[in-house]
Amino acid sequence: MAGPAACFGALLVVIGFARFGYTALVPALVQEGWTTPTGAGYLASANFSGYLLGALTAVPIARWVPVAAMVRLALVVTALAFAASAFDFGLIWLAVWRFLPGFTGSVVMVLAPMTILAAVPPARRAGMVGLMFTGIGLGIALSGTLVPMLAGLGVAAAWMILAVASAAIAVATWRIWGQVAGAVPVASAAAPAEPMRRPVAVALLFVAYALDAAGFVPHTVYWVDYVARELGLGYGVGGTQWILFGIGAAIGPLAVARVAAWIGFGPAVVLFFLLKAAAVLLPVFMTGLPALAVSSILVGALTPGIASLTAGYSAELAGPGRQRAAWGLMTSGFAGTQTAAASLFATLLGRTGDYPLMYEIGAGLLFAGAALALATLVGRRPA
Repeated sequence: MAGPAACFGALLVVIGFARFGYTALVPALVQEGWTTPTGAGYLASANFSGYLLGALTAVPIARWVPVAAMVRLALVVTALAFAASAFDFGLIWLAVWRFLPGFTGSVVMVLAPMTILAAVPPARRAGMVGLMFTGIGLGIALSGTLVPMLAGLGVAAAWMILAVASAAIAVATWRIWGQVAGAVPVASAAAPAEPMRRPVAVALLFVAYALDAAGFVPHTVYWVDYVARELGLGYGVGGTQWILFGIGAAIGPLAVARVAAWIGFGPAVVLFFLLKAAAVLLPVFMTGLPALAVSSILVGALTPGIASLTAGYSAELAGPGRQRAAWGLMTSGFAGTQTAAASLFATLLGRTGDYPLMYEIGAGLLFAGAALALATLVGRRPA
């Protein structure tokens, strides 16, 4: 259990804190004059760009550098980025320190789970992947609850507290990564690549996961604003919905893992794509508080939940020796699509002002993803 626990901690830092913690700090950054709303968008884009670059380069770099060293360095750089962000030296300075955690987050996301899963028997993978990805969910939950409280101490103090917490996790897991990932041999750059077990299914899952990345953008970017201003319920209710989103994210990976252990990764991916699509579409037709709460919790739960299922399923479809390559491909597609979708949804909202339309499109993308995931079940065989 030491390896999955170390991966849990790494994902908590590089995705939970570094990616979603920033979202919770944006209002304080604007209020204290560190940046403008437009500048905050540029900082988010810098993070997304780093994430995309990391997804594209993590597997090639891992052919030359031990995974243990890469994960350790990623944790150190992320902690340093938090500390550097505590100093207001302008937008370019902050953009650099948002780009780097994006890169390190993607590197850990691609390499760490697959390193752990490579040593786990197929029958236990669902539980292990659920535990590891709960780190992301807990980070989202803490971002929606504790980070706004830290922002009350001031932006600089909030960044520094995140730096200390991240450094503490790096120290706590340092030796474990040496034991787990250090034992994995560095692949030779000249070694022939093993063929994918089911390349067509991997390609279908790639597109499905990319559609997932786009489909829940309206919830992660506009949900609070939709509830607060469009529905006229106020920012107090909007903030509560984001807390519910975080609570769902904290419990999602373990919950979906139990289902995957029962019915298998492939059927679970299809089931939860359909459920997530319905949850995204729900507020278009029902805007009462119970319906909004259900939507918040389910989309929150299935944000890291579907990521964990896709990681496990891609390893199953790719076969031995190609898990990292397959998951790196998935992560690259996810990062690129989400970055593009954020811009496209912003343009759509600017031209139409139609919030429900965004959720309808998002749900449609997720339903399409479910159909593609269903197609991967044709001709499947046990891992």
